[in-house]
Amino acid sequence: MERAGVAARVVRAAGIPAPVTGVFLYSTRTPGLGFDTWQQKISWLSGRVAFADGVQFAEGGTTRVDFADGSNETMQVLDAQQALTEAIGPPNDMCERMPSCETLTITASSLTTTDVETSHGRATVPAWSFTVRGLSRPVVAVAAPAGVLKSLQWPNPLPGLARLEQGLLQVGVLDWVDGKTLSFEFSHGLYETDLRAHVVEYDDLVVIGGSHGPLLPAVADVGKTSTAVVTLSKPLGDRAVIAADTGIRLTPYPYLRQ
Repeated sequence: MERAGVAARVVRAAGIPAPVTGVFLYSTRTPGLGFDTWQQKISWLSGRVAFADGVQFAEGGTTRVDFADGSNETMQVLDAQQALTEAIGPPNDMCERMPSCETLTITASSLTTTDVETSHGRATVPAWSFTVRGLSRPVVAVAAPAGVLKSLQWPNPLPGLARLEQGLLQVGVLDWVDGKTLSFEFSHGLYETDLRAHVVEYDDLVVIGGSHGPLLPAVADVGKTSTAVVTLSKPLGDRAVIAADTGIRLTPYPYLRQ
């Protein structure tokens, strides 16, 4: 596959990135978050959240979190303000253009736990439960540091790679690796024919991708994701798995599709 050779050259020129490590959070940092009005949602997204005077906070301390795959992590419990800041993330202040926005006021908080999905399986983690004036339900924010429960981040495509040629497919998640076998997702049209997964091996990396045949005539196409399983000539070992469409190094994220 010519595209694989191009991707391999671009990746080598940029330097093959090191594999990512750690525990990755598949859930949001605010499980079950909901609002009673759209104005409340806009206020939250804009970071217009404050604590009422006199709100008392429990001590965080440390805790051990056990994951479904048998592993565990000892972590510092974030204080309420840190947990709230990480839950909101970088604010996009839309309230400047909306006079109806009001600040969400937290009137009480308590330390609790919540269930989340991670790359090591389901886990029960510390969380803060915030009572917010005007909301019919509490806001629950994960109190595990982002450095311990990392957010999934998809790297930008490598510069120097041209757009995909006609007939090639976008690569999605690398589901799992087992010796010589890889499973990954690719995106395609529902009515694209002759779907094929491709793998090209090199000594230092493996490039994966997909292709399709002609679109069925007179049909409005619909996007779809499918799973492909490919077999290598030898175990993957420490070779990088590279997406042919973007040139990024893919990391297996177990439990993501379960």
